[in-house]
Amino acid sequence: PSSDWDQVRIFSGYSGWGAGQLEHELAQEAWLVLDAAPDDVRSTDPDDLWAAVLRRQHGPLALLASYPDEPAFN
Repeated sequence: PSSDWDQVRIFSGYSGWGAGQLEHELAQEAWLVLDAAPDDVRSTDPDDLWAAVLRRQHGPLALLASYPDEPAFN
């Protein structure tokens, strides 16, 4: 039987940022900081979630959704 726990995702990792580095990178707009939609947390296609988030953006940012995983193979 399925439960709510079947949909739980845990993202884990390590970053070696120095003091103030992340704040500096955010100020330089080196990161895409995008709003989540309520259904994002219940996505049934987690492998496509980032592309789905990009597709709903406006302008050129939406084009990143179709960027190949490995541009050298394009």
